[in-house]
Amino acid sequence: MNNNNSFELHNHYSGSTSESLTFGYTLKQGGYSPYPNQNFNMALYIGDDIKNVHAHQEMLAEEINFPPESWVLPIQKHGGNIKEVTAADGGTNIKTLSDQLYDVDGLYTYDTGVLLTMNYADCIPVYVYSAVDNFTGLAHAGWRGTAEHITEKLINCYEGSKDDLRVIIGIGINKEYYEVDNTVIDALTPVPESSYEQTDTGWQLDLKDVNKHQAIQAGIKLQHISVTSIGTEADEFFSFRLEQGNTGRALAFIGRHNND
Repeated sequence: MNNNNSFELHNHYSGSTSESLTFGYTLKQGGYSPYPNQNFNMALYIGDDIKNVHAHQEMLAEEINFPPESWVLPIQKHGGNIKEVTAADGGTNIKTLSDQLYDVDGLYTYDTGVLLTMNYADCIPVYVYSAVDNFTGLAHAGWRGTAEHITEKLINCYEGSKDDLRVIIGIGINKEYYEVDNTVIDALTPVPESSYEQTDTGWQLDLKDVNKHQAIQAGIKLQHISVTSIGTEADEFFSFRLEQGNTGRALAFIGRHNND
């Protein structure tokens, strides 16, 4: 599974869907949002017309066969908090934001018919699922969440054998486009030598690699970890850093369809 082929290109997202497991990451183009125009923003909190976001939700829902009322979205704060959700949480923060699931950057569930979702624009989505039961998880791993070991924490929420888990480290900013200062490196210390490289002005940091090592540290076999080479620096995706904050947000998602 350690390859770059987990994400296939669809109309409004890059990802994979099957009768059992669906996961993906939405594209930038093909919507109604002004970022700068006809973009597929999926966030309610950045000043976009709420009708645009709702329209995009319905478009994606039809493509992946998960109605928005089955989606769950936390209020992310770039931290390390993780919560378990169930089918009863469906619709949380989807049509309008609330105070539910506040300050949460990791979700997991054992229920089918639930789509775990979060917003991104450079940070790393980490998808986790079991090959033997219905466990699915999603983490929002920016450098702050990574410093709090959010990937390792999410994996450790699983009640079964780590040998049964599969980890996909998804679309996020790649090392060559992500320069950070000593504050970030110090927060992440110890950093694997393969994860960063010094430049004249700072450090190029590979957050994907750091989270891969966290998964290994948590007990996931290397052959059960997939790291995509696709980065948000590509034109198909929103990048907060490269677009200097004037950008929309993608939606990463993972869930299992009901079998009935």
